[in-house]
Amino acid sequence: MAQLSLDFTDVVILSTVGLLSAAYYFFFKKDSRVVVSPATSPAANATKKEITKSSAGKKSLVEKLRSQNNENQLVFFYGSQTGTAEDLATRLGTECTKKYSLPVLVCDPEEYDMMELVEWIENEGTESTLFGFFMATYGEGEPTDNTVDFYEWIMAGSGKGDDEGEEEIDDDELLESGSLRGLPYVAFGLGNKTYEHYNAIGKRLDQRLAKLGGVRVGELGLGDDDDSMEEDFLAWKTAVLVDIAKHFGLQVTASGAQRDAPHVPLFDLVNVAEDNALERIYYGEHSNKTPRRWQMLKNGTLDQEDDPKYVETEKTTYDSKHPHYGRILKSRPLFVDVHDEYGFDSNLLLPKAGHKRYQVSDCKVRIERHCLHVDLDLGDSGLKYVTGDHVGVWPVNDEEHVQRLAQALNISHGVLDSVVQLNPNKKNMSAANAKMPFPAPCTVRTALVNYLDVSSTIKQHQLEILAKYADDPAERTALFELSENRERYVTLIEKSRKDLADILEAFPSIAVPIVVVIGELLPRIAVRYYSISSSSVEEPTKVGITAVMVRYAIPSCHPAHRADDKKNDSVVIREGLATSWLQRLHEQRTESASRTNGAAAAPFSQEDEALPIPRFHLPMYIRTSNFKLPKNPRLPVVMVGPGTGVAPFRAFVRERFHLAKTRPEMQVGPTWLFYGCRHPDKDFLYRDEFEQMEKEVADGSVKLDLRILKAYSRVEGQKKQYVQHMVQQHAEDVWNMIGKQKGSFYVCGDAKHMAHDVHETLTALALDHGNLGTEERAKTWVKDLKSQSRYLEDVWA
Repeated sequence: MAQLSLDFTDVVILSTVGLLSAAYYFFFKKDSRVVVSPATSPAANATKKEITKSSAGKKSLVEKLRSQNNENQLVFFYGSQTGTAEDLATRLGTECTKKYSLPVLVCDPEEYDMMELVEWIENEGTESTLFGFFMATYGEGEPTDNTVDFYEWIMAGSGKGDDEGEEEIDDDELLESGSLRGLPYVAFGLGNKTYEHYNAIGKRLDQRLAKLGGVRVGELGLGDDDDSMEEDFLAWKTAVLVDIAKHFGLQVTASGAQRDAPHVPLFDLVNVAEDNALERIYYGEHSNKTPRRWQMLKNGTLDQEDDPKYVETEKTTYDSKHPHYGRILKSRPLFVDVHDEYGFDSNLLLPKAGHKRYQVSDCKVRIERHCLHVDLDLGDSGLKYVTGDHVGVWPVNDEEHVQRLAQALNISHGVLDSVVQLNPNKKNMSAANAKMPFPAPCTVRTALVNYLDVSSTIKQHQLEILAKYADDPAERTALFELSENRERYVTLIEKSRKDLADILEAFPSIAVPIVVVIGELLPRIAVRYYSISSSSVEEPTKVGITAVMVRYAIPSCHPAHRADDKKNDSVVIREGLATSWLQRLHEQRTESASRTNGAAAAPFSQEDEALPIPRFHLPMYIRTSNFKLPKNPRLPVVMVGPGTGVAPFRAFVRERFHLAKTRPEMQVGPTWLFYGCRHPDKDFLYRDEFEQMEKEVADGSVKLDLRILKAYSRVEGQKKQYVQHMVQQHAEDVWNMIGKQKGSFYVCGDAKHMAHDVHETLTALALDHGNLGTEERAKTWVKDLKSQSRYLEDVWA
């Protein structure tokens, strides 16, 4: 046993440590219930003062509910990444108000102190309030951004829990079993069966609430976006409306459209004098506080296209509700002269020929495909990302589409350019707690271009609203039938993705007020997410986006409303909102156009001290992801990403190549990418970059085992090959890197087909080369890879 000896210095150090430990315990540990993050909640019997301390900056849920002063109250919380969960919560709330005169509060859990649920149950009871949870599952079984704090608190640090409910979730000592005893709630989960963790958040939350003493009213609703989220919601809604009525002791009323009841707008439209409100007007910017302004840097450095640099007049912190506006540094096409061809029946009316995006001949439509790489500047925003993260951007509508809608609404340029404000309509019971659909005051044009999605498919319940504004009896009846007959709606509206302008053109007698259009019929433009295709190590101040243009042709049925209507069904061209916007921006930059990036005309010049959104600046924020390279760069990585699934792997490969080139002492491990496209000379993304890296590896300039293994599916005279085939061909090498050398396996792209096939290939590979004996053991091995975060997917449906 070694002898212990202390000199004077040791005594001083130990004494200092002891004093600091005592001070820490006295000042910090003395009241461990007062915390900063809701990830560790206050005890069930914590005081209101303690709860407020633990949720600094959050609104008080208890105070909000008490201020409502209602005999009965519905409180719906939504976890939404793209707005769907919020929309469903709002729709159910609106129907409860219409049918049962129940006031509804629809809340973003990120804004409220959700810990106060405990206090509310203890002090107010459970008879007069019913809570609702509409929870989407994001990514690989993760909560949406706006529910992270609430989820971590309610799950008491138990992480993912168990999706199937077979295992108990351990209680946190500060959130005891039964602390929400009697809490009545309804729950609807939003997910996609294509993903492994289908509706995980909704299921886990329901299980957890039951464990804490909650009592679910009705069945747990589960919506599947791979099939029909809307039909799943409608089926659940029909039953849960009855359950809600029974909970409050109310008489159950029949479902269906109320044809004779007039529509009461949710908002009133108020005109604002523009000359007295320049500083208060929004010109299309996204903000969580007040209008934002930019100024040009007088001596700013110009980029290759001589675009001036701008900075915001007020420094701020950026997040998903207050995005940074990143300047486009570069945009370039990744392939050209690529087309998709569609064939149709001869009885369909084809689009007019001569359009720059497509060609029409005989019964075929040939549409151009485009793919862009766009670099956005983070500048001095303070935003940082890690390779593998996602970037969210908010697109704007095509002004031609907005003008088409304005014509269908029969509104003038004067109305479009009038500055307006929305105020709750006191005649509508739902208005008091209604969320404003966009920042205001702004012009009607700004709302339609920048904030509201004019290309969204019209919902079935919205057709009931439109029917009440139809003057023609035949059109009115047809619209009501579409709002009530699901099969007819799917055939005539949903499958051909008809938007509001389409409906107004088909039913010209509709005279719907503009306040209903911008206040109720058009959803807010949702953020679009892209896997970042740049490396934070190589390019820390810029974010790369890889975007293929969404453009396709589909048959469109005419929703006939008269027996003598002879209009033919037709073929229509649809475009993705975000990708078509990115292409317009690219073309505007290329052509050095003077038009702004979607902002409405404003009384400012580019040289003013404070001006609205500068040209070619995109609203963006960084969303963290678990899709990360191993911390040890010496470990092998195997990547599978066909098409635009290569986006994060372009970043991975560039980062590993950069490290191998600039820091050879790191000895970066094998870096293999299985990439698939149609044809090597047409749609091979980043081909020039990959070939240059391969050349430097081949000539010995960079020491790295880099392989870009290609699969082509549309080369004339050759058999179709897909990425899973290439993985199988190199099965032994893949097993050596993943099974023996403890490397990581990554998949990005289509979840339903490609990712599933690659998963099956990896399982077969493990069985054949891993000496695992049985298929069951091979599946377990693959499952263990995922649990160790060595098999990661960044996939979409």
